[in-house]
Amino acid sequence: MQLKIKSPGKIFYGWWVLLAGIFVNTLGSGSYQYGFGVFFKPIVEEFGWTRAATSVAFSMSTLEGGLEGPIIGPLIDRFGPRKLIAIGTILLGLGYILLSQINSLLSFYLVYVVVISIGYNTGFHWAAQTAVANWFVRKRTITLGLLSSGQGLGGAIMAPTLAWLLVQMGWRGSLVVVGVAMLVLCLPVAAIVRHRPEQYGMLPDGDPVPPRTSTQRTQEKGQLKEEIYFTVWEALRTRVFWQLAFGFSLRGLSVGAVLVHIIPLLTDHGFDAQVAANIAGLLALMSLPGRIIFGFLGDMFPKRYLLSVNYVLQGVALLLLLRAQTMEEIYLFVFLYGLGWGSSPLMMSIRADYFGRRYFGTISGSNQGLVMLAHVAGPVFAGWIFDVTNSYDVAFILFAATIFLGALTHSFAGPPKPPQRPASTCEPGPTSSEA
Repeated sequence: MQLKIKSPGKIFYGWWVLLAGIFVNTLGSGSYQYGFGVFFKPIVEEFGWTRAATSVAFSMSTLEGGLEGPIIGPLIDRFGPRKLIAIGTILLGLGYILLSQINSLLSFYLVYVVVISIGYNTGFHWAAQTAVANWFVRKRTITLGLLSSGQGLGGAIMAPTLAWLLVQMGWRGSLVVVGVAMLVLCLPVAAIVRHRPEQYGMLPDGDPVPPRTSTQRTQEKGQLKEEIYFTVWEALRTRVFWQLAFGFSLRGLSVGAVLVHIIPLLTDHGFDAQVAANIAGLLALMSLPGRIIFGFLGDMFPKRYLLSVNYVLQGVALLLLLRAQTMEEIYLFVFLYGLGWGSSPLMMSIRADYFGRRYFGTISGSNQGLVMLAHVAGPVFAGWIFDVTNSYDVAFILFAATIFLGALTHSFAGPPKPPQRPASTCEPGPTSSEA
């Protein structure tokens, strides 16, 4: 039986799915990705841990996310993103409250990795990304760009806000506020998200639904036959799957390190903690035009070349950061790195373009699982380099070199040939129990 949902004011319901995804990404990514950098130094100073040991929590959570990706992807394809967002929100909110009560490095690791990380990786990023990729095809890159803008907006809002809360009530009180806010605000919004437009008698992008023939009525969930798609194993056998994973990994080395160490790096250079947090927020804010501009361009030009441009911008910015002595030079770094950070919608959309919608969640989770290994190594390596040399210079020079190599890798990552299947084969797509 086909379910029906109403689009308020006859607006295509996919736009409401997108808005819900932006909202949960703003709060979830803003607190998870940028909050760690805000609380990093106060926690280190209270307990006397080394920066490398403290960075391990972020890297372990990233590793857990990589291992979880191949599991969460199929769950999203099977049960739908709405249920996964609700479960993730509950875990993330409770995790922040529990983190406010830690008293040892072990408890810090356990809460951050087991509760907070599982909550974020279960309910955020993948779930909303899969939903939007299913609701839009022709407008996929720009809508995924708008979705990923929630991450940038989250950093722009949450980093300064958390820094202010830190001054007002300390890091423990601030974490309680964040946890409660996640539960109160994100759970109701999660109810808006739906999995696929065909389940509700619609087509992607709000295209008009043609008259249904008797043959079409027999197709489960209204899946479109003419769409090219890869199964997970078919995708794994293509060269471009591994090219994308390798290129994304080379970029990922620096991304995790910047998220964790940008505020400590700036305060080490003499900037006030609040100023450093504001710069981190500005960095996230600057990624917004990059995500939207490259999201728009991605629906017009080959995404692999645009990815290469993004990577070059980020690599140049990292080298500039090491020589920055004035606020003007810091702003130039923010401009270039933030603009290059706009590669996120291209990374999401190129997977859907190359491998199709049907198994998007599973294939993306498998691809990103490999990338997470780089996110694990980056922050710990940067922290270790600082502990040994009392400087981040060597680490960030190497990060710039790897990201340039990533740009070269993507320039050769052309689309795969469609899989060849027997004409009689009609493999059913994954079903969703979401209602």
